[in-house]
Amino acid sequence: MAKRRKYGDAWKDVQIDAEQNDAVFDRFFKRTQHEPESPPLRGEAAPPPPPAGKATESPAPRRQATPSARSAKSTQPKTQLHSITPTLPHITADTDVSARVDKIKRLYRLSKGEAAVLKYLLERARENGAAECYAKIPSIADACEMTHRGCQFALRNLEARSFIIRLKDYDPTDRLGIKFQINLPAV
Repeated sequence: MAKRRKYGDAWKDVQIDAEQNDAVFDRFFKRTQHEPESPPLRGEAAPPPPPAGKATESPAPRRQATPSARSAKSTQPKTQLHSITPTLPHITADTDVSARVDKIKRLYRLSKGEAAVLKYLLERARENGAAECYAKIPSIADACEMTHRGCQFALRNLEARSFIIRLKDYDPTDRLGIKFQINLPAV
């Protein structure tokens, strides 16, 4: 079988035999498992080894798990789920916000960006003395030293995990920002 391949500016005819073409096809589609050959019967000769000039790959034998091996697997203990309170626990000036956010970050495996955004919103809520605050994405991004898009991702992840609830979107008439309600877990 002849194929034309481009080498630089020139086209070159390349001769490919059927076995090589099948090997390339199998490698491309990751079909390296072939049907196992049956062992030769008595009186039959073993198949001859492949010629030394051609490169052939023998696939590694695949281990098959038996059902008994799967049932013998030890079960891992379930993790404890912490309930998230529907409203913000009392946050006073005495409470160290950064220590609390660090503890939440470790418990719930928050990213640095998510923890920074949560800390910023928590401080803004503490200034208002309530569980709600207004914030604008550019001001959050500047305060947390993040990109605009990174701040959006962090807010989306915090909303998905129910740490914050978006009560009101940005309204250009009042320019207050987005209204968030903060739900922190009881730690």
